Amino acid sequence: MVKIVTDSTCDLPPDLARQLDIAVLPMTINMEGRSYYDGVDITRTEYYQRLPALKTLPTTAASGAEEFETVYRRLGESEIVSIHIGSGLSGVLNMAKVGAEASGQRVTLVDSQQASMGMGWQVIVAAETAAAGGSLQSVLDAVASAQKRARLLALLDTLEYLRRGGRASAMTAALSNLLQIKLIIEVSNNKVFPLARTHTHGRGMDKLVEIVEGLAPLERLAVLHAANPAGAQVLAQRLGHCLSPTAPSPLIVTDVTAIIGTHAGPGALGIAIVRAESPASA
Repeated sequence: MVKIVTDSTCDLPPDLARQLDIAVLPMTINMEGRSYYDGVDITRTEYYQRLPALKTLPTTAASGAEEFETVYRRLGESEIVSIHIGSGLSGVLNMAKVGAEASGQRVTLVDSQQASMGMGWQVIVAAETAAAGGSLQSVLDAVASAQKRARLLALLDTLEYLRRGGRASAMTAALSNLLQIKLIIEVSNNKVFPLARTHTHGRGMDKLVEIVEGLAPLERLAVLHAANPAGAQVLAQRLGHCLSPTAPSPLIVTDVTAIIGTHAGPGALGIAIVRAESPASA
């Protein structure tokens, strides 16, 4: 039996992770002199409520190598597939590698090259394949297929948090806020890059819908938010028709981890999809 391990940046709803028997290691959030386990010591709702008032942005860290080692040892003699946030976005994979070597277990590490549910869908596909009795290779093949077809997009309500995190200049953030510019970004191949700009939140939503409709039909679809559940529900209603009638998973609406929300800022919305396989590639 193949067992699946991941970290909390995958943004899987906890009930789904338990249902699919996925081991999820929490990220650590360092905030105002204290450390919290993401989703354990502090909920994401609480985190986003506190974020705007903080003078210094929180930092995040991967679980320690010893925590990965403990999980790998607990899974015993199973083949283990451990899927993590892109190596260009975080050092989680390095910690997992050290833990795997120390555990002596049969662990195959996978760089998702993604974050949030762009990674989460890969984890779900792996768990579903394993639950169906798939071999290690069939699990890895299923993940590789999903990874090639995955896209992760986000609409930022403000650039202020990118500025505070050192990812945008003060002038850029000030001008963007003054002109009400909303930025759509994409995470792909371990990088984050701008995809489009609009002048209002409503037009940003329209553009996001337009992009996703152009990628339909979809095999998997998740709508993501940072303290914006109402906006996420509106987006889900507008995009539900893009999901293929034969899709193996229903549409998921979930909040995003602190590692993403810290830079995206409260109010951000996102889309994580896996495009349906074309007949030529099926």
